[in-house]
Amino acid sequence: MLVNLNFVQQNGWLNIYKEKNYTSTDVIRILKKKFSISKIGHYGTLDPLATGVLPVALGEATKTIKYITYNEKKYSFIIKWGEETDTCDEEGKVLKKSVNRPKVEEIEFNIKKYFIGKIFQKPPLYSAVKINGKRAYELARKQIKFETNFKEINIYKFKIKKVLDDNNCKFEIYCSPGTYIRSLARDLAHKLGTYGFATDIVRNKNSFFLSDNAIFINKILNTKKDNLIKLVLPVDYALKNYTQINVEKKYSKMIKDGRIINVENLKKVNNTNNLILIKCENRLVSIANLEKGYIIPRRNFNN
Repeated sequence: MLVNLNFVQQNGWLNIYKEKNYTSTDVIRILKKKFSISKIGHYGTLDPLATGVLPVALGEATKTIKYITYNEKKYSFIIKWGEETDTCDEEGKVLKKSVNRPKVEEIEFNIKKYFIGKIFQKPPLYSAVKINGKRAYELARKQIKFETNFKEINIYKFKIKKVLDDNNCKFEIYCSPGTYIRSLARDLAHKLGTYGFATDIVRNKNSFFLSDNAIFINKILNTKKDNLIKLVLPVDYALKNYTQINVEKKYSKMIKDGRIINVENLKKVNNTNNLILIKCENRLVSIANLEKGYIIPRRNFNN
């Protein structure tokens, strides 16, 4: 890895813990300015009121974002029963109220019946989803009328974590990317014959990135540039579920030149439909296909 952060881009991942009132873009802007980073991006977005894991890709790691296939997410959140807001969270304007409060058995029954597996949900009006090229929240703030489209998501686990009181219940969920927790809170409340909105949303897991070892932004900001390397995870950290093949330096150079190469001892391996990682001396060289011993590079790396 390259250390001169005043000039050259660092390569790898930072597992950032985003705090309240920062947007995901704020985090990127702060890091870019602090460390003079030229190439940076994030995997997954968190609302300003949400906290938790925000994986940040530096340099060559930004190339891996679209190849992440292990993308399970875990959240904890609270539903406050009795009110629905236009933003589906505590910052919004109250639109509807109800005195109905669901019982635990009713909640569990409706989750099992309607909110496990593949389902369709409508993103909140105040969300980053695009409507004719514009962000939904931009249109909503201008009071322009529009509808968001239903999106298919996948919910793997969804359960009550703790009943806090008659008005508040804490939940835990494992789900696919694109899941809007605020929409889930709204929709579950509707199924229960009441209203509700989400509060205290925390993302505990995003792919292989966990909140247990995430770094708060203040710690990063107090880190010297030369010490940043100690906090950076490998370029291929989010691709740990891929099959890996190590090659000699001579093959590494050929692959980086974009050449399709044949490796004799790989002839019996046929992995045409799945991408694999090609590595040399523990560094990622390429994301490639492997067919009858031929390595066909799809995305090459310089790190």
